[in-house]
Amino acid sequence: MNEKTWSVNIVIDEHKSDEAGIQTRARALLRASDRATFVGVGLARRNPRYTDIPEVSEDMSAARALADLSHQLYEAAAEREGVTRSVLRSVRPADFRGPGSSA
Repeated sequence: MNEKTWSVNIVIDEHKSDEAGIQTRARALLRASDRATFVGVGLARRNPRYTDIPEVSEDMSAARALADLSHQLYEAAAEREGVTRSVLRSVRPADFRGPGSSA
């Protein structure tokens, strides 16, 4: 069995501004073996009434970063599939038949 391990590292930080209040940003960094690195980003604004509970905005920003990462992986896979399909369409089905097979 060919097994691969991918790891995702999520970094969460906060920024304070007068107009937006406390904004939480999460960056989900995926390093996939020998392939490109993907970075998903998610933002959440902390409710001013609950400034002592940062976990909600941390969870929300991390979830959004993972969703962004998921979309990027899906797009990359779809792009690769498109390339693969165009290559496969140029090959004739008869090229895959072994000796003595009929179809």
